[in-house]
Formats: sequence, structure tokens, C-alpha cells
Amino acid sequence: MTAPNWLPSIKAKLLALLLLSIFLVLTVVGTLLSVGVERFHREETREVFATAQRALSAEIQTRQAFLLQMAGRLAADEALVASLNLVSRYSDPLHYDPLVFDGEKKRLAGDLVRLSSATDHLSLVVVDSRGQWVAFGRVEKNGQEAGFLSFDNAGAPLAWQQDSLSPNQWHAGRTPVEVEFLAGLARNAPPTQAMVRSPDGLMLLASAPVIRHFPRGEPLTVGRVVVAQTLGQGFLEQVTRYTPLHFGLLFAQGQVVGDIQALASEVDLSRAAPLLKNAGNPLSGWQETPRHFLMLFSLPLLGNEQAYPLLVLEKEGVNKQVRETLGVLLLVLLLAGALVVPLGQALANRGISRPVLNLLASVERVKAGQYDGIAGQAPGSVEFASLFDSLQDMAHTIRSREDQLRLWASVLEQSREAVFVTDAENRILLVNRAFVAVTGYTLEEARGRTPRFLQSGRHDQAFYANLWRSLKETGHWQGEIWDRAKDGRIHPQWAAISAVADAAGTVSNYIAIYSDLTEHKAAQDRIQFLAQHDPLTGLPNRMLLQDRLTVAIAAAAREGHEVGVLFIDLDRFKTINDSLGHSVGDELIKGVTKRLQDAVRESDTVSRLGGDEFIVVLHRIRRSEDAAHVADAVLAQLTAPFNIAGKELRVTASIGISVFPADGEDEEGLIKNADTAMFHAKERGRNNYQFFRPEMNARAGERLALENSLRGAVQRKEFVLFYQPQVEIRSGRLVGAEALIRWRRGDSGFVSPADFIPLAEETGTILEIGDWVLAEACRQQVQWDQQWPAMGLKPVPVAVNLSSLQFRQKHFKENLLDIVGDYPLPAGRIELELTESIVMEEPELVGAVLAELKQAGLRLSIDDFGTGYSSLSYLKRFPLDKLKIDASFVRDIVNDSADLAIVHAVVSLGHSLGLKVVAEGVEHEAELLILNAMGCDIAQGYHFCRPVPAEKFQAWVATYVPVPLRGGVPMPES
Repeated sequence: MTAPNWLPSIKAKLLALLLLSIFLVLTVVGTLLSVGVERFHREETREVFATAQRALSAEIQTRQAFLLQMAGRLAADEALVASLNLVSRYSDPLHYDPLVFDGEKKRLAGDLVRLSSATDHLSLVVVDSRGQWVAFGRVEKNGQEAGFLSFDNAGAPLAWQQDSLSPNQWHAGRTPVEVEFLAGLARNAPPTQAMVRSPDGLMLLASAPVIRHFPRGEPLTVGRVVVAQTLGQGFLEQVTRYTPLHFGLLFAQGQVVGDIQALASEVDLSRAAPLLKNAGNPLSGWQETPRHFLMLFSLPLLGNEQAYPLLVLEKEGVNKQVRETLGVLLLVLLLAGALVVPLGQALANRGISRPVLNLLASVERVKAGQYDGIAGQAPGSVEFASLFDSLQDMAHTIRSREDQLRLWASVLEQSREAVFVTDAENRILLVNRAFVAVTGYTLEEARGRTPRFLQSGRHDQAFYANLWRSLKETGHWQGEIWDRAKDGRIHPQWAAISAVADAAGTVSNYIAIYSDLTEHKAAQDRIQFLAQHDPLTGLPNRMLLQDRLTVAIAAAAREGHEVGVLFIDLDRFKTINDSLGHSVGDELIKGVTKRLQDAVRESDTVSRLGGDEFIVVLHRIRRSEDAAHVADAVLAQLTAPFNIAGKELRVTASIGISVFPADGEDEEGLIKNADTAMFHAKERGRNNYQFFRPEMNARAGERLALENSLRGAVQRKEFVLFYQPQVEIRSGRLVGAEALIRWRRGDSGFVSPADFIPLAEETGTILEIGDWVLAEACRQQVQWDQQWPAMGLKPVPVAVNLSSLQFRQKHFKENLLDIVGDYPLPAGRIELELTESIVMEEPELVGAVLAELKQAGLRLSIDDFGTGYSSLSYLKRFPLDKLKIDASFVRDIVNDSADLAIVHAVVSLGHSLGLKVVAEGVEHEAELLILNAMGCDIAQGYHFCRPVPAEKFQAWVATYVPVPLRGGVPMPES
């Protein structure tokens, strides 16, 4: 008996079930889509209404803003303000003149229209300060109209209108309805912005007061300008140009305005009453009639009245869209069904064929390493589909692992760390390129060997035992290890070794990764060195100095010997650094370092604190005299000049010495006391050494207190200028004065300039003090210019001393000229006194600066001439006015022939250079007579007057009587 052919019946049942399922799905989807389409169109209708409402609100706001801007512009226009001011003025019975009054109103009406403009139409009204309507105007697309009011004999108002064809002609007429309506509102002073109901619908208003401003007195309101615009049919069309709506206005009395009047018979407006309750909500404030959709919302008007814009959408149009959408949806469903049925038939009739052959072919592709194309093989049944999916997953896994292996091989080869892999017996299987570069061994040379051939011999057996113990217990070890390369070089490395175990936990391989630490070690050593040494000289810095001094003190205390500390500070190093540059200064510091090291023993420590300060620690000295011998050696080493950058430089040093245990028991005390002794050496004239003595601390404390007090003395107004006269020797006339600073330090009295001027230069406060001195001298000059002429006195030039630190300032010239420029003084009234050291530091540069100062009207002189070093070749080229002979030469010219010869030579030199010569320190008449015989020009000193404050100097000038000197003491023969 043959087997029944039941396969076709199963296919038929499956096909029927498939078709039934498709029909049910299409039915449900069609129903849901129909409901969704209808709901969509209803929501779309609501959105149309909401869009129209937003358009209306936006249009109203735009027009209100335009009207308010127009009202403000008209109210601010000068011509309109002037016209309305005249109208208000001539409306007063005291000034009333009918012809003048009507003429002013004509001009006002013309200005009103002429000054306004609009794209649609505007109605304008102007009232005077009493609220009387005086002029009106209209501006439209096709023309403009202006008018004003007069009164007939009976007192009735009569409107006069301007002829549009002949603007100079006016004729009696009637004002437009909306203008009359607007005028009624204008007399009641409407608000700045409002919306009212007009005969033609709605009207927007904007008003602004017209204010007349006077040069003196309060502003006066002379009237008000009102601008209005009717929201007529053009406005309705503007609002609905983007929406398929009919639009109109509905008022509470039932009146309808707009294009919905034609629909009044079809739209039952009585049904709008429920809408009024929800007019503020665009979603609930609408309803559906048999043929239309309606929506209402409210607009508040002036006077507690409401207007209701009414939007009407024809329902037939919406339903037509719904039907069209549903028809398209039904056609799409039918086409989908026509495509699904043949597809189901093909699937039902397809037999279980060729899946095994496809599967076998796919397996062969995988074996050959061809992983693409498996997904495209149709399996034919669920079972075969599962097999194909498994085969595809297997192929993807194999490909992923192969890609991973290639990636790791690339990473291993490109890694900058040396890597090698061994087997379980620790025989090398694989090395990378970095391993070859570090060790020098190739893969062929290293393969099969254990890593023992890399051992440097710097690690013992315990080291390697701990390494293997960690690998066996944790599977990992890392640490620093030293290996030997093929060329014998021993280098440090950071190694990380890991054991690789299989699934059973048996170790199959070891992987070692090495990072070369050679550069890292060198960087560490460099950082450690820089942390304890000066980067410029390589000498120990303060930190290492303290460590070594601490060790030296401990050894001295233990063994019973002494430790010497020399604090060395180079004299006037800042001048070299500032004038020649920091590079020259650095080279000089290096040269000084070499000489200091040559002057001490190898066991001693030479350190640099920074700048030009050094400290030498003398280990294991027997007595204090040993430190003195070293200080002498240091000064002797510094005697020879330094040749740097083609310049021969000389430098000296001031040295302070402290000795353990007499001068301190710790490093801080010894350094501090040596520093104190160094400052004492500077006070003794520099280029010497001084041992610390306890009384120096008191002197150092006084100096520190003086320095602290010096800061801020200018702000505390503790400085005062004293003035000493300069007298022409031959005539006895007062020809100048020198300003000398004095410091009244709180309640302590005056501080000698010899004490605080050097300290001010050392701390830099001389810059602030110098600016104050110059400004105060200029201020005092201006005050004397205002007072002395009335007293019959003639003002004289005042000399001001300049510090070398001031002159070396970057913007010295500009700063000085700014100070002098703040005071109205004639040229030549301020004289600057400069020392020889200032002008000879950089003669070329100094000469250019002095020339500019001279051109600015300042006098220039060399102070204390003869105490420094001058090059006459440069001196003659400087634009100087005077030479001042130092008082140390003048005070002994009576008894000392050498001083007499020096003064005579300076006077002759000054005259040969065309300069006036001033002698300082003249205290006796005998000195004055000798100077006169020499031909010296000017004298200054106690013989005439001591330095005194400005008030006493003025009193001295007022009482001074010049005494001509007719003769002199003959010059003694040399």
C-alpha cells in the first residue's frame, strides 16, 4: 500500500490560515487608522484655530507697537510741539486772535499729516492742554487729509478741511466718522495704548503727551497727540491669509462685523453663548455645528466692553480631507494584501530541498578560511536554519580570534617595552623588536635559551629566589632589575613577569615586559642634584648647606674644635648686572665661584644662597684666626680683574665671619650672625671682613627698624625739604638754592641723611623718595611764584639731587618730565644735580638723555666733582651748566695747599668748558675771598645760611642784603 500524499493538504491549510491572518490584521489596522485619521484631522482643526488666534494676537501687538512708536515720534517732533504750544497759547482769552488762532491750527493740522506715515491708514487727533480738539488728520494709501475746528458766530464748531489738490486752500466740510469718534475719546485723555469699539468694528489707539521744554523752568504739557487705526476688512484678511478660515467680530449686543455676515443664515450665532464661557481657552472654546466648526475668544476693550473674534471653518472641507486620506489608506492595504498572498503561496509550495548541500558547501568555505557568504544561504527549514546560524557564529568566532591574534602580534612588535615569551621550562620562544634594540640579541640568538644569559651579576640568589616564589604563589612579579646587554653595558629596567596557565591551572608560558630606566635614573639624579645645588654654579644651595653645617657643628661639638662661617656679598654687583646685562652678571658669578673654591680647602663647603651672596663653611678650624686667613685669601683672589665678554671687570666683596661655638650653637644662628657682620663690613667701606660681635645685633636691629620705618615715610608725610641759598661770589646776589631732604621720624626727631639715604638706595625706596623730592620742589617753586612778587622778591632756580638708581630706571626721562610737567614753571627753574658715577657709566646713552632733558628746559650740573672718575673727552660733550666742587676740598683751602691746587684746577677746567663753578661748604669769609680770587662763580655754605625749611628760607631771602665782593685774597704761589 502506497503512502498517502498528505503534503498538499497541509500546504492548503497553511495557506488558508495565512490568508485569514492577513485579512484580520488588515481589518484591525484599517479600523485603527480610520479612527486615527479622523482624530488627526480634528486635532489639525484645533491647530488651525490656535494658529489663527496666535496670528491675530501677533498682528494686534505689531500694530500697537507701531502706533505707540508713531505717537511718541509725533509728540517729540519739534515742529509739532511748537505748533501745539502756539495753539495752546493763543487759545487763552488774553491772547485770543481768531485769524492768528486759525492760522496756527492750520499749520498744526498740516504738520500733523506731513510728519506721519503709514502703509495702511491712520487717524490722528491733537488736543490742547485743556482737552479741546483742535486738529485732525488721516493718512491713507491713496492720499492724506487734514482738518481743524473753528467756531461760527453762534459758537457752534465748524470743521475746515485742507484741499488735497491745493494744500493752501481750506474749505468747510465734515470730518470722517472715525475721526469724530476718535476726537471724543481724545478729549477724555485715553490711555497710552487701548483698543475700543468704533462704528466700523475695532480701533487701536496710542497716545502721547506733547511736552514743551524751556531752557529755564519746568517742562510744560501743551497737549496730547492720539494715533488710531481701524481694524477693518484689510486687517481681517491679513490675519487669515495663512489659514482657511472665515473671520469676523461678534459683540455682546449680537452685531457681526466681517466676512461671516454672509454666513449669518447658516451659522447660528445664538449657539455662541456656551463658547463665551471658555473664550480664553482655544482648545475648549470651540464647538461643532452640522456644517461648520466655530471658535470664539475675547478681546478686552476700553470701558469694560468685550469683543469676540469669531473663526469659522467649513466642515465639508475637513470631511473631504478625511475621506481622501481613508481612500488612500484602503488602496495601500489592498496593494499590501496583493503582495502578501503570492509570497505566502511561494513559501507554502517551496519544498525541503538543497539545504544539506548548502550546509556542506558552507562548511567547506569555513575550512578554507572563507567566512563570507554563509548568511546568504537559504536554510529551508527551522532545523537547517539553526544549523546555519551555528555555523555562522562559529565562523565569526574564528575570524574574531584570528583578528585578535594579528592585533596582539602587531602590538607586541610595535611596543616600546622589551617583551619576551618563554615556555613552561623558561626557554625563550618569542622576542619583540624592542628586546633586540635593548639587549642587542636577535630572536635567533635568544630562542631556546633561558633568561640567565642576561644576568648582570648585581643580584644575589635570594633576589631570584624571591622572584620565582612570587611567580609560583601569585602568578606575577614586578620590580627593578639590572641586566647586561650583548655589548656588556649594564642598565636598569623595570620588569613585570606574569605566568600564563591553561584551563587546568598548569603554567604553559611566562611573559616578561621590560621598561628601560636609564633615562629615568639620570633624570632622578639630575632632579636630586638640582634640589640641593645652585643651577648656575653647581654649588650647594641653602638646603644642602644647612645639612653640611649641621653635620660640621655636630662633629665640632663631639671632637672639640671650631667651625667658621663666612658670609660673602659682592660689592655693587647690581650695578654690573643692570648696566651690562644678566648674561654678563652670570658669567661673573661663575668666575667668582671658581676663585672662591681656589681660596678654600677641598674639605670646606662653598655654597651660593642666590644673587651675589655666598656662604663658606670652614670645617675643623683650630682658632678664629684661621677664618681670618681664609677671608684674606678670598679678598686676594678677587683682586685680579675678570675678563668677561671683552670687558675687564673688577669686583670686591664684603665678608662677615661667625665662629662656632662662640657666635652661635646652630646653623641658623651662625648664618644670621655672619650676615650681620657682613653688613657691618659694608658700613666700614666694603672690600673688608668683620668678625661678629654681640653689639652688632643691636646695630642690625636699629638698621632693620630704620628700614621698616623708611617704607611708607612718604605716605606718612614725614619728609620735608630744607633749602640752602647759592650766592654769586662777586656780586653777592642770590642766584639759586639747593633742595635738601630731611626726615622727621615720628617722635624720634630728625634722622641724618647720611644714615637713611644709603639705606634708601639699597632697598630701592629712593625711587619713591626721589619722585617726592622733585614734585615737592616744583610745588614750592609754584607757591613762591605766587607769593614773592608781591613781596618784592624774585624767585630763583632750585637744584634737586638725583640718585644713580633713579637714573637707571627704564622710564626715568619720561617719569621725570611728567612730574615737572604737572607744575607751570618757566624753563630753567629746576636744576638736576648728577654725580660723576652716573654720567660716566654709559656716556653715549647718558649724553642722549641729558640732551633731551636740556631741551625740555632743565638745568644740569655735576655734583661733588673731583670725588669720582670723569673722562674729560666725554664731559665736554655733555650739555652741562655747572660743576659743583665737593665741600671736602673747599673746607681746607686756607690751610692745605693740595686742596687749594685741586679747587683752582677745577675752577679753571669748568671755565674752559664754558661752565659755571659752584663751591660747596663755604663756612668762612677767608674761603670766600680765595674763591673770588680764583674766579669761582657761586658759593654755597654756612657762611651765608644753613639749610632751613621753606618758610625760614623765604624769611631769609626777604631780609638778605647782597654784599658785593670787590677784592680777594691773592692766590698763593705754587
